[in-house]
Amino acid sequence: MLMWNNNESGGSAGRDAVGLPGVEVTGEQVSMEFAKFDLAFNLAERHDAAGAPEGMDGVIEYSADLFDRATVEGFARRLVRVLEAAVETPGAPVSTIDVLDAAERRRVLVEWNDTARD
Repeated sequence: MLMWNNNESGGSAGRDAVGLPGVEVTGEQVSMEFAKFDLAFNLAERHDAAGAPEGMDGVIEYSADLFDRATVEGFARRLVRVLEAAVETPGAPVSTIDVLDAAERRRVLVEWNDTARD
């Protein structure tokens, strides 16, 4: 699952934009003992005090029964690689963006494709 929050009300994707008279509200990170979905990316825009875009924050939630931490970290690296490439060349077709780095590409195309036999 991919969740995107582009709330423009400031703060960390608007998390601290709640205002109640006489009540101070702050956001807190909550850790769950289980994942609602097998794999979920939750991304949000971050804004400065003036409301200008300041970057993105993200959290990945995953089922430990299906994925290990190293695999999910690899997913995160690939997502960051794609997003950085899209920002660097915004007019480029998505199909031209490399998801794999050079080592991953070699592993898939050369090592895993080694079908030579005696």
